[in-house]
Amino acid sequence: MCCCRSPVDNETMTIAVGPRSETMIEPESIRVVIIDDHEVVALGLKALLEDEADMSVVAIATTASDAVHAVEQHRPDVAIIDYRLPDGNGVEVVRAVRAGDDAPGVVMMTAASDRRVMSQALDAGCMSFLSKNADGDDLLASVRAAARGESHFTADVARHLAQVRRYKQFDIDELTARECEVLQLSANGRTPEHIAEELFLSQHTVRNHLRNAMSKLQAHTKLDAVIKAARLRLISIDD
Repeated sequence: MCCCRSPVDNETMTIAVGPRSETMIEPESIRVVIIDDHEVVALGLKALLEDEADMSVVAIATTASDAVHAVEQHRPDVAIIDYRLPDGNGVEVVRAVRAGDDAPGVVMMTAASDRRVMSQALDAGCMSFLSKNADGDDLLASVRAAARGESHFTADVARHLAQVRRYKQFDIDELTARECEVLQLSANGRTPEHIAEELFLSQHTVRNHLRNAMSKLQAHTKLDAVIKAARLRLISIDD
């Protein structure tokens, strides 16, 4: 059954997916709702999940508002939620669906590995966080773990989360990738002039990155910033 307005017109769509035949669904089948505004992605996820004997996709939603309705209507065991939705973001949806009674386990998927998004999603009640580049086995493991009320993280996500915890431990703002790169080159003995040449930046930009990194790390000198960044495992220092 499909009650929708055409996705070609960039409007909302909710698809209630009828159950597969009794011979195809195990008695303890994990009921899944997929929330993703890209139809091709959603249908690809559905095909992957329904190739498993213990999983059944009961609905597909393409907006944040439809997602909450689909979860309330179908009472899934697990919701797979894309972070970017046309009328909101996945973190807001996680909070909404986890706030209700008999809340489903939640797996969030995103195209970008943003530590802030990961932290917000987990704080909202997300069990697992996957990049859209993750392989199918990781997705299936995450869905099964979420259905049990457990978490499953890939190695790259676990590394990101470890950094999030370290930032919180030291109560500092997160450094950008470029700030870490400039600090690493400074730790390697490069001068701002050499860093600018190597990274194709102006010396003024390099010095701004260093100042920003020092400010975020609450460091009074460049050496202090390098030492703190190394303790946070943001950069490495050769022995």
